[in-house]
Amino acid sequence: MILYTMMPQELIYETDASDFEKQKIVTYDGIPLLVSMDQGQSGTVIRILSSDPAHFMNEACFPGAKITLS
Repeated sequence: MILYTMMPQELIYETDASDFEKQKIVTYDGIPLLVSMDQGQSGTVIRILSSDPAHFMNEACFPGAKITLS
């Protein structure tokens, strides 16, 4: 079956609720990001929440990148 939808997979398929507890919306260098928090102040970028195309070209933060928050 193929689903043609713009809805995120998390809303369609069941996921573990503990995954959402670790996620946080942060601003990194002026770019709003959805980050999965690791130990301490570090995290992994899940999604860029900006509508500015220049933010997607930033090499410092991209989906899958490890960042440190201060």
